[in-house]
Amino acid sequence: MTTFLIIGATAVGQTVAERLLAADAGAVRVLHTPQEHLVASVANRVTEYTGDLRKEATYQAPLQGQPVVFSALTGMDVDLAFEALFDAQYHQRLTYPRFVMLSTAGVDHEIEGDLTYPGLSATDEYLNQQRYAAKLVDEAEFPYTILRPVAMVDRPEEDAQIIPEGHPVPAGQVARESVATVATDVLVNGGYDYQSIAIC
Repeated sequence: MTTFLIIGATAVGQTVAERLLAADAGAVRVLHTPQEHLVASVANRVTEYTGDLRKEATYQAPLQGQPVVFSALTGMDVDLAFEALFDAQYHQRLTYPRFVMLSTAGVDHEIEGDLTYPGLSATDEYLNQQRYAAKLVDEAEFPYTILRPVAMVDRPEEDAQIIPEGHPVPAGQVARESVATVATDVLVNGGYDYQSIAIC
């Protein structure tokens, strides 16, 4: 049976967890900070881990069995979390069957127009942290997909447009539910191996 590890109890992370459970895709684990909380519909059906995501020891138990990993982390310090995550992977000599990272549009200087990053004041630092985290994923050489959505908003799901790396991406908004659909599909069915794709 496939095991999935979702890192981060963000809105997208919990939606992906719910979809994996609904599809009976496999066992689901969720690792998050003590400040985050799972909704009851997720908490009752997953194996939950909490801890400081910047510390290598936090990842030792959740990584057992070499799960398919989805990083749903948003905001600052994703780079620090990834350093600890990949240190744990390296020291335990684990492989990831698949690694999917939720990043953001703008990391490749691909945006046409002005894209806002709500809640973030140090935009340049944030984008640099995202770039470094993506570099760690790329250098690990496991099958990976990096998702770069434009500004995510709460609205009904719609068909998402996928734009390959190296192409311009129009600034705008995308439904969180649409991003969760793409993430879930890649986690379960694969595709977009070793690619960074924009979602809008």
